[in-house]
Amino acid sequence: MGRETIACVNGKLVPAGEAKVSSFDFGFLYGVGLFETFRTWRGRLVGLDRHLSRLVKDATNLGWQLPLTSETLTDWVLQTLKANKSFIAEGKDVRVRITVTPGIVDPAKGWWDFTAAEPTVVIHVTPLPPDFDSQNERGWTAVLAPWRRPKDFPLWQIKATTYFANVLARRHAKSQGADEALWLNTDGNLTEGTATNLFVVCGGEIWTPPPEEGLLPGVARSLVIELAASLGFSVIERPIPLSTLNRAEEAFVTNAVIGLVPLTKIGDISLPSTQTSLRLRSTLFDHCLKQGQDIFEG
Repeated sequence: MGRETIACVNGKLVPAGEAKVSSFDFGFLYGVGLFETFRTWRGRLVGLDRHLSRLVKDATNLGWQLPLTSETLTDWVLQTLKANKSFIAEGKDVRVRITVTPGIVDPAKGWWDFTAAEPTVVIHVTPLPPDFDSQNERGWTAVLAPWRRPKDFPLWQIKATTYFANVLARRHAKSQGADEALWLNTDGNLTEGTATNLFVVCGGEIWTPPPEEGLLPGVARSLVIELAASLGFSVIERPIPLSTLNRAEEAFVTNAVIGLVPLTKIGDISLPSTQTSLRLRSTLFDHCLKQGQDIFEG
């Protein structure tokens, strides 16, 4: 049996197998919670401040005053990573997930009242396979999710733990032999994947749907937009009708763990060109490996 990772529960480090939360926790009973997922890049972190800022912003927008500062959460993340140093040594990387719920339900207040003073915070790491990046560089295939989403539903723009719809859509993709499922909104426009943001290269321009189409604007998405602009690409946020795929030159997806992965096929449409995608992927990876925060510094 392999070594066990170390988790952090409300600031305390424990073996991951011993990490526990109450059965009366809002997250367990009602799926009420927020999360952030990212990775290490050869011992470096990229965009941690962006992830934590979004977490705090989402909590505030939900009317939930999170009594934790970004500084405290940063400290807990770094403590957890240092406790798992052996999984990050020698060029290996880990996925990091922060899950935050409003804490334990108070029956006297009601199951809808999540203003509890003591949130539940769990941070855990999962080692990435040694060939994780090389496998993804080959590209993914995608299918359309079999349902459409209303673009004005507020949870699409929040990194919420209520993930059942995405789970079902990803299961559908896997049953079709694909890697990802892409959502259409009720206007018939492409929005995002189950855990990724979508970009389409059309007429030499890079298009990506705006958040108003019903999607979560990811941290990796914003970084890719910035890096693409620095390379001279025209990046446009605009609605992307499904018919756009018939004239698309390329497509790719992003998130904070995979970075950027080309899509070689969407449904029955082949996208053999990956020139722009791989150039941006190389630029993103170079940025993350060289510009990230050193986890073990000091």
